[in-house]
Formats: sequence, structure tokens, C-alpha cells
Amino acid sequence: MKEMLQVEVNGHMMIRDAETNEVIIEKYNAIHPKNIALVIAKALARDTVTSPGIFSLCFGNGGTFLNSSNQLVYRPPNTVGASTLYNQTYSIQVDDQSVGTPTTNSVNYAPSTSPSITSIVTITAHLNANEPSGQAVADNITTNPEAPYIFDEVGLKSSDDLLLSHLIMSPLEKTGNRVFFIIYTLTISIS
Repeated sequence: MKEMLQVEVNGHMMIRDAETNEVIIEKYNAIHPKNIALVIAKALARDTVTSPGIFSLCFGNGGTFLNSSNQLVYRPPNTVGASTLYNQTYSIQVDDQSVGTPTTNSVNYAPSTSPSITSIVTITAHLNANEPSGQAVADNITTNPEAPYIFDEVGLKSSDDLLLSHLIMSPLEKTGNRVFFIIYTLTISIS
């Protein structure tokens, strides 16, 4: 008898100000189905060559643009083909299994407490005051909307640089007077 399973992966990201605990961004994102399937298959096959799994959290500034009427336009997430962020400008390693990774960043998984067959992968990361190098010292100093540390797209990448998820959001400036705490979750359900 042939068994057919339906796999569903949902991504959600929340960015908080680490000092005030204010939620700055909270949004669901798009998943790259082919790349997620490839990473799951590599993990099941115990591929030790590429060490499949979530490796980095990437940020960019190419997810939105101003049209001729000066209105903010959101580009569609990249979830087909050999995808990448529109314009990646920064990334942080979240795989805490590798040498030299800060202990504040991690990737963990746990079964859900719900009765359905679900697992949750939780990625936590900090963008500290000194990250990224070259950012504005404080809020409202940068006037260039194309500045590299005004982020409007975020994605998870595997250790072999596959884009697994892509979130397009309103532009958010990272400045030296703020520390961002990021919680990114992937909920994987099989029915």
C-alpha cells in the first residue's frame, strides 16, 4: 500500500528591541519548497559532506522599492529556482554547533505539544549594538533609503547556501543604539 503524506512548513519571524522588549516586526514568511525538501532529504540521508541544516540568518535591502508615485512596493518573495535575497547586505551565523559561533545564536527543534504530527524549529539570534559594522550610530541619522543596513528582507539559508525562507517587510534600520533579538520559527506538520 502506498502511503501519501502531506508536509507543510510555515515560517514566522519576530524581531524585538532587546532593551525595551518592544515588538518591531512580527510576520509570517514564504518558504522555498524545493530547497526545504532538499535539506530534509539530505538530513534523512545523513549527508555529512554538506552538513544540511539551517546555518545563517541573512538580511538585505532589495525587498521593496519606491514607485514613480513615491509609494512603497513590496517585491514577491524568492521561492523558486536558485533563489537568493534580492540584495543581501549582511548575515549572521545561527548554527551554534560550529566553532566560534556566539552562544546567543542557536537553532533548536522540539516536538509540538499539539496532538498533530508537528515539530518546531526555533532559531534565535541577536544583532548586537556593534553589528553590522558601518551602521549609523543612532536612529534617524541615515537619510539614504538604499543604505545597506536598512533591511526590508530576511531569509534563512542552509550550510550549502540554499535559501530556505524569504520574508519581505517594511524597511527597518539597524543602528548602533539598538540591539535586536530575533526569534524565527519553522513549524513542520505532516498529515
